[in-house]
Amino acid sequence: MKRIPIILCLILALACTRKTEVPAILFGGEMHNSNASTPESIDASMDIAKALGFNAVLAPVSWELLEPVEGQFDFSLVDHLLKAAEKRDLYLGLLWFGTWKNGESSYPPLWVKSDTGTYFRALDADGNKTTAISPFCETARNADARAFAALMAHIKKADRQRRILCVQVENECGVFLERDFSPQANAAYKGEDPQRFMAAAYAAYINAVAAAGKAVYDIPMFANAWLAPADKPYGKYPNGGPRVNVLDVWKEKAPHLDWLSPDIYGSALKEMCAAYSQGQTLFIPETNCQAGRFWYALGEAGAKAVFGFGYEEFYDDPYFTSECRVISEMMPLISEGQPMRGFVRIDKQDAPDAVDTLSLGNHTFYVHCIEGEKNAHGIIVQTAEDEFTVAGVGAWIDFGPRTKIAFCEEVRDGKVSQVLNGDETGHHNMLYLRGRLFQQDYTSPDGTLVPAPMYGLSYQRRFRASAQERFKVSGIYRIKLYNQ
Repeated sequence: MKRIPIILCLILALACTRKTEVPAILFGGEMHNSNASTPESIDASMDIAKALGFNAVLAPVSWELLEPVEGQFDFSLVDHLLKAAEKRDLYLGLLWFGTWKNGESSYPPLWVKSDTGTYFRALDADGNKTTAISPFCETARNADARAFAALMAHIKKADRQRRILCVQVENECGVFLERDFSPQANAAYKGEDPQRFMAAAYAAYINAVAAAGKAVYDIPMFANAWLAPADKPYGKYPNGGPRVNVLDVWKEKAPHLDWLSPDIYGSALKEMCAAYSQGQTLFIPETNCQAGRFWYALGEAGAKAVFGFGYEEFYDDPYFTSECRVISEMMPLISEGQPMRGFVRIDKQDAPDAVDTLSLGNHTFYVHCIEGEKNAHGIIVQTAEDEFTVAGVGAWIDFGPRTKIAFCEEVRDGKVSQVLNGDETGHHNMLYLRGRLFQQDYTSPDGTLVPAPMYGLSYQRRFRASAQERFKVSGIYRIKLYNQ
């Protein structure tokens, strides 16, 4: 199992062939499952990604559309994905929807799905067929591997700008059972823990598919996991995927995968980031489209990539779209590799007035999340010995009794919009992440247009309900600290 940062290896290996510089950190979205099925839906999704400020998109390639007739391949959609990405200066990760997607066999071609004798299914304890092909079916594995190798051979030739950075092999594999009870599975079962037994079977199958692809085009490949608590009842999640408690099995049985990824939803963000960053690249292909999760993963957990699933449906969500633009503004700084810390308040898990103590350089940041704020999240990037760029909203930061703010500049689109002092900094004692307000001009009763101010929230107002209820997203602040 490779353990060097994979994105860095990719940059070094392919730099001479690229026309544009590959971002060191990928920030983007994963397309909805069917949005890569026609040129029209590809273009529409790519336009949204570009408007949000993403630098990369994860897009499915389904076996049923790639090989509708056995041995006959149609790469037209793959070619359109490449052209669409090149046109918008976006990078791609491909999601191979082959034998399995979300624990089901929905995406194999009809000639596979309809032949349940040759491509046999996993069986339950009573011998009933499931809708998932068994991981013990060598015929299915070999057919999948041939199709995947054909895909990799094609993109090696067609992707002249090297827009495709990595490939996910299958999607959230597993079976919604304690284990597979097909005759082939029964013959292999030796009474071990069912989770480890199924993990070994799926890992070996996917490793064979990945090996076939890498034999023709060796770019980073990974598998992803539908996460669930280890003690959650069988049947509520696909058993056999690279979940936390079987990562060791996957690392042993799937050496052709470069890392294993978590699909992180719900409240387990911090714990899963920690678990999947141990000894490998933290690459998050799916998470909620909530900006705080992005800020935390990039700033605190050291993720090399984070993608919001189904970003298209959030095209008109004012919080998400506005926050994405702020993250896009910060990406050049984040990608330069300076020391960073991040924070987020997770609903129903963290205290509403939580305080995080974050050390960076010679300074300590006491981050106070404001109770009542809808969002509380942010990132701190060290740019010099006593200088930092902070982005965030819904919190305020102090630095201990002896540390003061020498200067504070609010930045928008790379320009200083205001120099903050006095009430805005608690007289050099704190940084209020008041965020960006989106205010409208006012027309007075006599018809006079009064332009909206750039801002209107000083630190004394941070606890007022009227301040907390207003619509605002992360602001960006440059500060210099000194000790007195």
